[in-house]
Amino acid sequence: MTASEHDLEEMLAQAWSLPDGPARFAALDTVFRHADAAGNVEFAFRARMNSMSGFHHGGDPTRLFLAFSWCLATFDKQPEVAHSHDAHSLLWNFKWVVWSLPQFPEIPLERTAAVLDDMERRYLLGGHSLHAVYQHRWLVAHHVGDFGTAQEWYDRLLTAPRDGLSDCHACVPSGQVRHLVSLGRYEEAITVGEPYKRGGCTEQPQWMLAELLPAMLHTGRLDDAVDAFRRGYALVRNDRHHLDNIGRYLHFCGLTGNETHGLEIVERHLGWLERPSSPYAAMEFASAAAQVLGRLRAAGHGDLVVRRRFDGGRREETSVARLHDELVAHARELAARFDARNGNTHQSGRVEARMVAEPVVDRLPLTVLAGRAAADQGSPLRKTLDRLLERLAGELAAGDEPGAARTRFEVARTLHEGGGDWQDAVEAAEEALRSLSGAGLTDLVLSCRYVLWQLYSGRIYQHRAEAAEQIAALVAAERLPAEVPPVEVLLEGAADRAPASEAIGWLIEAADRHRLRAARRASSTSTAASGVGGLPDPGNGKEAGDGEQAGDGDPVAAEFRTLRKALLRLSSQPPNERGLTVLARVDGLLAAGQTDGLLPAAPDTSPEDLVALQQAAAKVLAGADRLDEAMARLDQAVALLGDVPDQEQAAAIRSSRARLLLHVGRPAEAEADARAAIGAEPDAWTGPILLVKALRAQDRQDEAAKVMTEHNLDEEDLDYDDE
Repeated sequence: MTASEHDLEEMLAQAWSLPDGPARFAALDTVFRHADAAGNVEFAFRARMNSMSGFHHGGDPTRLFLAFSWCLATFDKQPEVAHSHDAHSLLWNFKWVVWSLPQFPEIPLERTAAVLDDMERRYLLGGHSLHAVYQHRWLVAHHVGDFGTAQEWYDRLLTAPRDGLSDCHACVPSGQVRHLVSLGRYEEAITVGEPYKRGGCTEQPQWMLAELLPAMLHTGRLDDAVDAFRRGYALVRNDRHHLDNIGRYLHFCGLTGNETHGLEIVERHLGWLERPSSPYAAMEFASAAAQVLGRLRAAGHGDLVVRRRFDGGRREETSVARLHDELVAHARELAARFDARNGNTHQSGRVEARMVAEPVVDRLPLTVLAGRAAADQGSPLRKTLDRLLERLAGELAAGDEPGAARTRFEVARTLHEGGGDWQDAVEAAEEALRSLSGAGLTDLVLSCRYVLWQLYSGRIYQHRAEAAEQIAALVAAERLPAEVPPVEVLLEGAADRAPASEAIGWLIEAADRHRLRAARRASSTSTAASGVGGLPDPGNGKEAGDGEQAGDGDPVAAEFRTLRKALLRLSSQPPNERGLTVLARVDGLLAAGQTDGLLPAAPDTSPEDLVALQQAAAKVLAGADRLDEAMARLDQAVALLGDVPDQEQAAAIRSSRARLLLHVGRPAEAEADARAAIGAEPDAWTGPILLVKALRAQDRQDEAAKVMTEHNLDEEDLDYDDE
């Protein structure tokens, strides 16, 4: 059976609700297949067009190639499926495709040349400048090491007029800087790139900063180089799309005597080689890592343990020496494939030189632990850090690795708690975690993970995966140190900062732990007189009945709070059985509270919270097609509105009720709720949209048209509210 357009829209919405990356991309593949099977060319075209940016910026150029070629062919054969802006979008996307094609050695250069010729033909037909075409012809020539031809295209690029298809004002100079650096024209590269160090688009400034690093280093602009490294790497460390630039930042570590910090970067990204954004990006990272590891090996650290983490959670350990040999072989194999395709030895020669490059400066501290100054001279924080770093130097000189690991952690904690720079604290804590793990200091490892979780959570948008990794390790621990909160508190805190896909499971587990704590407390109370022992510890090494440590004097109230949060998250997700299970538990606690007095004292049961809870319950029930029960929940919410001063919340409840009444074919009642929503929040769109639908359902077209005029609505706006 083929999928209807409604089915396809639902599948597409669910795909886009997934986190950016492999899971979403695989779901989009499924949408494309179903759309193709249904013969819905217009939907398939639109879905692919909207996905190409995600494929490109998400580090999956192979899917970009497939989507682009399909859309381009369809656009030529059936132009009627395209919107007015699609022609421009396809011309723009040519640049992404040409940028990626040379990075795959199995794609012949003739194929890339044909795409470039087609790109130029279409740009000319559209009356566009060839500025972007020249830029990408330069890119291909530069990649294969044909520097004479590259210079010709570079010169044409400089004289061609920019237009709406040109890369941004920072991206074009980034390519210029790469060209100039490759020719050793460092001062000229600085002059070209310096004005664009602050950004320009989604690719900047991280790309420009990576390109400028060699020029800054070779011209003695060392403070600028340190700043560029720290700012640029922080922007790309969680972005597979920039694996090649991560290789540049890593190579900078090897050129500045920062092999220890480089090892941190190697461990963080090593697993990405299993699924790199392209073979070229893998070659860039592997060759840079080989240089850093080779210098560690030459310094007598070949036996140092390196931990490799893969996407599926698998982990393994190797040594600096073994990994060095592995990455040298990998980089050489990739370079040989490029050379075979390109018909020269340019990439092999470049990679070999990169892997054995000597430092440009003996020592350029990049982190506080390496000696980079932090905090103002003479400040209390600076004095404390100087004392700790002096101690660290002594411990390292004496070969006291456990002592050095402890001091590294103390530096990280001092930066975190003493108001130090966030990035300084993260770098110190990450290095401390590695040292503590190597020294086998289990309690301090867990304490360090907690500090890292706090730091990552402060910037959760950029560091969500890293924060989740620390929480998972803390939850898995048999016992937690006294300074780390109980697992249920950690889980709830993590859930408050996480997307629903992660948060729901954490909240349910936290609720389970709170319930176990309540059971233990009840058992302890009932058996105290008889002298019988209570239930086992709930699993985190804390006293389960210790309300002060757990952060909640009442575990029942805590269970209710976490389940309520889970229900609110579930109400925004596609229907599933977990929503009904959580709702049943919430109802059970509410019922118990009414009879046993357990919940009324909890601060989380305000009228506003109860209204939001009933609205969430209605969504969960409606998703399960239990519409009468959903309506009853909304009726309960409406009954509570008299105690709720928040007019936005009142409007939301009335709108939810109007929406459900329309769904079950009761437009007259829906009209009343829509008008009530407008009365509560006159400037919102939802109430008027629902009112128009209710009036039209009663065949009151003139009144509906009047509402649309009064609220400045058009027909497209009526699709806006489709919860």
